[in-house]
Amino acid sequence: MDPRSPLRRRLHVWTTADLRAAGISRHRQQRLVADGALRGYGGWFGTAETPDDVAGALSRGNRLTCLSAARILGLWTPDLGPDVHETSRRPTRGEHDGVVSRHRPVIRRWPDDEPVLPLAVALSHALTCLDADSAAVLLESALERRLLVPSQVDLLLAEAPARRRRAIGRVSALAGSGSETRVRRYLERRGVRVREQVAVFEGGRVDLLVGDRLVIECDSVRHHGERSRYYADRSRDRASLIEGCLVLRLTWEDIWLRWEETRGALDTLIRRRVHRGQRIGGAGLPKGDSHGTPWR
Repeated sequence: MDPRSPLRRRLHVWTTADLRAAGISRHRQQRLVADGALRGYGGWFGTAETPDDVAGALSRGNRLTCLSAARILGLWTPDLGPDVHETSRRPTRGEHDGVVSRHRPVIRRWPDDEPVLPLAVALSHALTCLDADSAAVLLESALERRLLVPSQVDLLLAEAPARRRRAIGRVSALAGSGSETRVRRYLERRGVRVREQVAVFEGGRVDLLVGDRLVIECDSVRHHGERSRYYADRSRDRASLIEGCLVLRLTWEDIWLRWEETRGALDTLIRRRVHRGQRIGGAGLPKGDSHGTPWR
């Protein structure tokens, strides 16, 4: 029987205690390392399948946190480059060394025997490391995927610097992806009413309903090109149009690689008041169809 936790199994890492519990003696452990079947990381052991960022952090006596931990722990994460986010139990000279970002405060004692810090700790580092929009993406993903409850997010924000709390602002539990979070937050900063996951047509919800009639659908993954998903998306767009809505579909690349251009397009639509007014053909949203987010 494998004595490792589900996370250690998934990351292909072992502690010394895991090896002993599995019946692997110190002598056999040394043989496995010599043969290359196991790789030593200063008290931890891995295999060729151990992710590079996990192996690198453990070999430096550190553990993953912030964005790197959030990705492994199942959150929707923005693509912010190759940096590896980790923290240590001992002070280091610099906070950034190549692609390694070291986080403070230093952890005086590891909270558990996992190679990745717990989600709440990782997010506390993210709140002071990442820009406000990226930090909000992680918090909203944790809520939407039910990995944290609202009271836990409230506590994280309460412990963050006041300036950062103000920059993050409202956190929603409805965002289906970080793409939705980014677009919604931008429009809200413009003073535009935005509702999330609204049942515009029977049997389905749209990502964002802006104002009275502008539907924005946000792709959550790069190269969103599966044929079945393509047809499903077009069917949703048709259903929204039948209900009198105008539909804008933004790709992952629009939101994360061409964001300046996309913001310009959104500004133009808002300035022309495309989102305001009666639905096309006089169709209207049934009363009480908003899903959680109040009218503003």
